Amino acid sequence: MRIISTLLLLCFLSACAAPTATPISPTSLPATPTVSNFASRDTLTGDWLGAGTKPDGSTVSIQINFADSEAKLSIEPQTKTWGVTVTQSNEAIEFTAVGGTSDPFKQIEFTGTFVNGVFSGELNWDGTTSLISFTPIVSVDESVLTKYEGLYRFESGRSLSIIVSPEFESGGLRFFSQSLMLTDFESGALRGLYPVDDSTFLIGALRVVGAPFDGRIQFVKDDQGNVKGLLWWETPNDLLSSPVPSFYASRVSYTYEDVPFTSVDGIKLMGRLSLLESNTLLPAFMMLHGSEQGTRDNFGNKVMAHYMLSRGFAILNYDKRGVGESEGVYQEAASASNLQKIAEDAIAGVEYLASRPEIDTKRIGLIGFSQAGWVIPLAASQSEAISHVVILSGPVASTSQEDAFSTYTNDGDSARNYDDAKITQRLRGLNPGGFDPLPVITGLTQSGLWLWGSVDKSVPATFSAENLQSLIDSGKNNFSYEIFPNGDHNLNDSPHGLVAEIPYSPGVLFYSPLAEWLELNMSALKE
Repeated sequence: MRIISTLLLLCFLSACAAPTATPISPTSLPATPTVSNFASRDTLTGDWLGAGTKPDGSTVSIQINFADSEAKLSIEPQTKTWGVTVTQSNEAIEFTAVGGTSDPFKQIEFTGTFVNGVFSGELNWDGTTSLISFTPIVSVDESVLTKYEGLYRFESGRSLSIIVSPEFESGGLRFFSQSLMLTDFESGALRGLYPVDDSTFLIGALRVVGAPFDGRIQFVKDDQGNVKGLLWWETPNDLLSSPVPSFYASRVSYTYEDVPFTSVDGIKLMGRLSLLESNTLLPAFMMLHGSEQGTRDNFGNKVMAHYMLSRGFAILNYDKRGVGESEGVYQEAASASNLQKIAEDAIAGVEYLASRPEIDTKRIGLIGFSQAGWVIPLAASQSEAISHVVILSGPVASTSQEDAFSTYTNDGDSARNYDDAKITQRLRGLNPGGFDPLPVITGLTQSGLWLWGSVDKSVPATFSAENLQSLIDSGKNNFSYEIFPNGDHNLNDSPHGLVAEIPYSPGVLFYSPLAEWLELNMSALKE
């Protein structure tokens, strides 16, 4: 099973009114945004980003870096760079990059001008020409970026998560932008942000593909320098001619505190409890990790915290046993004994939530990805304090059946041939081995939701859904599920579910369906 580390995103997802959330008062739109000449630069230095066309007709985001002694070209989200030969005569400028036999191009040529700070012209990619205009991108110190991290809400109720990008590269690809990541909980869009000054950012076209840009935002501060909200422009090409923003989103006020709690064997675990201000008791979730060495403040946990807050829920994230500030020994193995130990940690977290005066003890759920699909049913079967369960890309199959599936698919690491019907048929004839969650799930009385992606290469989604459907057909009407077409293991929108496709994903698929389920099942607990 793939270890979900910083790639967890889900990336993890809103269309319904948030239960018991404190309403946000409408905030007046600032009269005018801060003036910025961000589409131009006086000298041809630093990073520039533009959209070109490949011979197959697809659009690519091309970055040019002009340093003092040399220029380099890169193609997002690839980490590789190519040297560029630049010729400049007054306003006219040309550059050429030559690729090798294994590169995506033989030769890229540019002919254009640099006039009044505007860098544009014609790009020739192996004989295919297209007009291109480059936008200067700046570097913003992380201390500034950190101030923008938070949850933002428009008057319509649509919410955005802004988080500082972690650094993660694999297989010659970047999986996050180099400044901030934006998640739109209404549309599911997960996009990198590209700074053009300290407070203005262009919205990327895909997760780690910038040009052609999809709009821009500008953070708004009060007189003391505190970030109060952001302005949003939906017109992607009006970088100069649209001074009036389309929408304003207020920054949502919430608190979080790092809280220790103790598991049944005496091991102390470190959690982070995030809370909205509310005059009523809050429903809550504890988020569990997959098999990875997860921490309470990694990218996926931060996004999920923002999502739950946007829906009016409190959330407890935590450092997995033996990781971060939690005691104990980390174990990746999905052995019955290790899964039981993690389940006991989850029960301890739920008991901590139930001890808090802000929390509605009748509405405390567990949510988690991947390996958590084995842990959550165990915990729920052993604790009456757990009222709901949400399992994202978790197997309703034994550990040996899941291992057989992952071996066949190579966990999505390569583009080898894959036949879902073939492997599903094979799993049907394979007896359960190792830990089998089906008997545990059969006995659950809590409402439960399972969400899968159709091209998941780590968990057998079709086989798992068949097993769950059999339980539903037998009378377990407290369960429901959905399989998202073109959803990968992280529930990203992905054509084939391959790891290498993640940076090109336009977004995450499960936020709105999960919001509907939460509204139906947890806004008011059925007696």
